[in-house]
Amino acid sequence: MLARDFGLTGTQLDFRRMAAEFVDAEIAPYARDWDRAERVPDSVVTRLGELGFLGLGVPESYGGVEADMLSTVLVTEELGRGDSAVRGIVSVSLGLVAKTILAHGGEEQKQRWLPRLTAGEALGCFALTEPETGSDAGSLRTRATADGDDWVLSGSKMFITNGTRAEVALTFARTDDGVTAFLVPTDSAGFTATEIHGKLGLRGQATAELALDDVRVPDSARLGPVGKGLGIALGALSRGRISVAAGAVGVAQAAL
Repeated sequence: MLARDFGLTGTQLDFRRMAAEFVDAEIAPYARDWDRAERVPDSVVTRLGELGFLGLGVPESYGGVEADMLSTVLVTEELGRGDSAVRGIVSVSLGLVAKTILAHGGEEQKQRWLPRLTAGEALGCFALTEPETGSDAGSLRTRATADGDDWVLSGSKMFITNGTRAEVALTFARTDDGVTAFLVPTDSAGFTATEIHGKLGLRGQATAELALDDVRVPDSARLGPVGKGLGIALGALSRGRISVAAGAVGVAQAAL
């Protein structure tokens, strides 16, 4: 047993072993090709779902896999060792989107989205960053206007991971009472995703600019209370930082 194994439970070791075997056999040998092609194949997303890595910590009733935070961190570390672009796909769809739906969504929203996200049948993207505001979430300009029982969203988002592959965009927009979160299907009329090419890193994960041109969604697409979206976004980003840190450890291991 390696020194780094001490203190880990058998279940945690099993998660790491499964992730390591997957990375060694199905990710690391192809990471350079994916980087050059600027595309992680859809079959990899399917495998991530089959292995349960897109549902770690989500209840089994929604298609997830029972796993504590350390198990999730160990899996994320291994994915980062193989290809940080793959790690990013999981971190966004699971950590930023699925777990935010789990934490703040109604039962109908959970039943609609979580089983497909955890199975890898769909991906989610986290539509927060904008061209003119960067990571300053409180200054976003995308607007959501109430229109009867609907909301109409207009604006743009930039550098959105999974943006051209996602089926749902967790979108943050300014409303009269602050920032509000919405689950926007990416096939909605007026929703356009344009992939960004030529990145210096993370090239295999799809990164996109999103345009919302009077995208209409029902109030049932609203995630959480009106005006409470900024807190939802910041809570999700806190989970994301754990993933980034674990993935960075994996990158360092690969470099050594």
